[in-house]
Amino acid sequence: MAAFLRKLFGPKKQRQTRKDSITGRNKTLGVPYLSRLEGNHLQPGQSLIVRGIITGNDSFVVNLTSGPIVEAEEPGEVLDNRLLSIRCDVGKGKICFNACVDGEWGKEGAIKQRYRVQDEFDIRVRCFEDQFHIYVEHRLVAKFAHYVPMNNISHVYVNGDVLLYGVSWEGKFYQVPYAADIPGNFYAGRRLFVSGIVPKAAKQFSIDFHAGTELATRIRTIFPMKKVLRTSRTNDRWGPEERIGDADFPFKRKHTFDLLIYCGENKFEIFVNDCPFASVDHRVPSNQINKLSIDGDIVLLGVHLK
Repeated sequence: MAAFLRKLFGPKKQRQTRKDSITGRNKTLGVPYLSRLEGNHLQPGQSLIVRGIITGNDSFVVNLTSGPIVEAEEPGEVLDNRLLSIRCDVGKGKICFNACVDGEWGKEGAIKQRYRVQDEFDIRVRCFEDQFHIYVEHRLVAKFAHYVPMNNISHVYVNGDVLLYGVSWEGKFYQVPYAADIPGNFYAGRRLFVSGIVPKAAKQFSIDFHAGTELATRIRTIFPMKKVLRTSRTNDRWGPEERIGDADFPFKRKHTFDLLIYCGENKFEIFVNDCPFASVDHRVPSNQINKLSIDGDIVLLGVHLK
């Protein structure tokens, strides 16, 4: 039935990411890209996030390596270990996973993944003590056991037919409920980034902005209803709860997401996976907001302010 409806009405129109200084997609990084990891190696709970745009029909790689020697400049040159190698073959429509330790490749795994030139991509790797969880387009596609201890990884390398919007590694194992102060308060121009995973049986989660004893804004995501609601509580009275966002519910169970809340002079602009989702007016002056809390059915991957 779903295939029939797609033929009848055409494929579902994809949301368009916004490319400006708020989302950071207004500029790109060239390849080859090689960077040493801060703190020298990845930690359990951290996620490596690689986002960009496909520029050709050949392939590109995302490698986690034990050092900076990532391409042979002379015949026979020994490369540093590739402790995780993710290779996307655009022409063949697949992504392969492997590792190469002391010159020996392991057993390769692969998934189907169709990309076209000018498609945007999102690949992320979450680190655990014994394995990596690999997400492609926010969906868990593979679990890859470590060939050697993860603390041997010191560099990330990206090359091939892509331009990059960004490469980052962040996060930890968070406790939920989560609460944190906002140093300097949430004044106009600041951005809150929240990355997470929606569990299989998720019912709801909420993000609260507090201004002293007042609840300046609560953004509540409800999965059975596929709605996002906004409310507040000031002077010991709840304000009206209103639905925000367009008709398309942007969150999916068993998928990762990136939520960006930009504080404007008079309103919050809300983005999901860098796509505009909603704008909501301030009910309390934003520069009075001094605390953040997150609760509900969510696995937090990262929380940070800029």
